[in-house]
Amino acid sequence: MSVPTISLRSVRTAARIGRTRAGGAFTALATLGALLVTGTVAVSAADPAWSVVTSTSSATLNGVSCVSSSYCLAVGTYGSEKGNGSTMATVAVPSSTGQTATSLNGISCSSTTFCISVGRYFKGGEDVGLLDRWNGTKWALGTYVLGPDATLDLNSVSCKGTTFCMAVGFYTDEPTYPFSLMWNGSSWTSETVPSPSSTDDMTLNGVSCTSSSFCLAVGTVGDDQLMVKWNGSSWTLLDTTPNLFPAAIRCRSTSFCMAVGSASTAAMAEQWNGSTWSVVSAPNGGGTSYNNLTGVSCTGTTFCAAVGTATFSASESTFSDVWNGATWSAAPTVNPVTPSDWFNGISCTTATGGEFCLGVGATVNGSDVTHSLVEKY
Repeated sequence: MSVPTISLRSVRTAARIGRTRAGGAFTALATLGALLVTGTVAVSAADPAWSVVTSTSSATLNGVSCVSSSYCLAVGTYGSEKGNGSTMATVAVPSSTGQTATSLNGISCSSTTFCISVGRYFKGGEDVGLLDRWNGTKWALGTYVLGPDATLDLNSVSCKGTTFCMAVGFYTDEPTYPFSLMWNGSSWTSETVPSPSSTDDMTLNGVSCTSSSFCLAVGTVGDDQLMVKWNGSSWTLLDTTPNLFPAAIRCRSTSFCMAVGSASTAAMAEQWNGSTWSVVSAPNGGGTSYNNLTGVSCTGTTFCAAVGTATFSASESTFSDVWNGATWSAAPTVNPVTPSDWFNGISCTTATGGEFCLGVGATVNGSDVTHSLVEKY
């Protein structure tokens, strides 16, 4: 049985394997409820560049942010985890009365005492945007409601200090439209995003900011990619190249960003040089049906790591690529169980002796037991 990443009402087909939008119905929830159970992941007998980190959660982890090699926070469906580089421990996430179908999709930490995590939950017939804040000890619930009959999904967030964050996603108004929120240190305000279509579903899947005056966000508009740039006061449209589906992005400066995703059934990476995008060849994960890079993180222009999922006829496996400043090469990952392991997010930081990365996702064994998957590079 092939079990996909569980997201919930989404047009993020290119962003995460198996996330499907079916008329606004949360078709995966019943399956997820039956799957969730706490367990232990066993490491396969391999010697890869990646190794499994002990975790105790039954959540599907969607995003992670590492302040250092010894301090990382990960978030996902129904939960979050905090790690020290060797082990991960479950951290409680607050909720409101009547809140269901909760999914935290992205996280950004500027320090050990300030992180923002974004996502959505279902309540009263609509999706409500989640904007939870970490103070070093616990999460505080934060929400954003668009209004009656409006639904909001937030996919990604990027913070530069405690006084500037940018969150992106989409809202539903048939079709779906790209959406962004900006944090100024005390409140969130919506910022209009260009919508190049009035008939195609549109979403922003990832965002990365180097300052309050420079952010790039990537997503999709129908079967084309959607790329927009923030200049400190407004968003402008950059690109809508057909048949590219970017899922995530990481910028190190105004002249270096790396976006990853898929192109048809193959893994895809694109590099920004300050004025234009160019597709850079990235190894596939061997999937016979689909190869999709879902997360990327860079410590500089000469090191990036990307993670993704390779889909076969009845299974999924993780894979990873590493950038050396000129080319991408494959970096073997661990696939602890059969039939399904997948990656959703990654965060890298410079550490003693080299680079440190933490990749997160989920794993499902032959008995359909779901467990968080955490691996370090």
